[in-house]
Amino acid sequence: MDMMTYFDQQIEALDFPGDINVNWDQEIRSFELEITMTGITNKMEIEDQEGDIKDDEVSYDDAILIYDETKVNGADYAENYVATIPFNGRQGLSKSVADGLFTYLKDWLADGMSDFMDFLDPEMTVDTFILEWQQDIFEQAVQDAGDAGVTGYLSYPKY
Repeated sequence: MDMMTYFDQQIEALDFPGDINVNWDQEIRSFELEITMTGITNKMEIEDQEGDIKDDEVSYDDAILIYDETKVNGADYAENYVATIPFNGRQGLSKSVADGLFTYLKDWLADGMSDFMDFLDPEMTVDTFILEWQQDIFEQAVQDAGDAGVTGYLSYPKY
């Protein structure tokens, strides 16, 4: 199975009320998992990520970069993404990393959406919202997948 097919299947299986899109940049061999959460502001004035004041509906966007470490230096992009995950050229992405990623995403997105809704609730006292990536929990999910016998690689797409 290739990475794009796997990503599409896993995203479809997630129970996430927001949007997740896969953007494939063939030139630098990377994938961006773009996450969008949208909610009603409950007539509160909220400053969005671009600095605009919203008083009806607000969206939060973030992304994860999955990149070919033989073509791209992930550190060059790290400040623009909540997480960056390398894969090794045409060999592709380790299945244990892919399974660990989507295991982690399931809880991370659920918790993130809950926190976003708390942020939009005028009865709560949440001043800001940001999705926080926890590298140690992600790494543990990858380790757990490997311990469960997940092996092999998802190939880079050929089309």
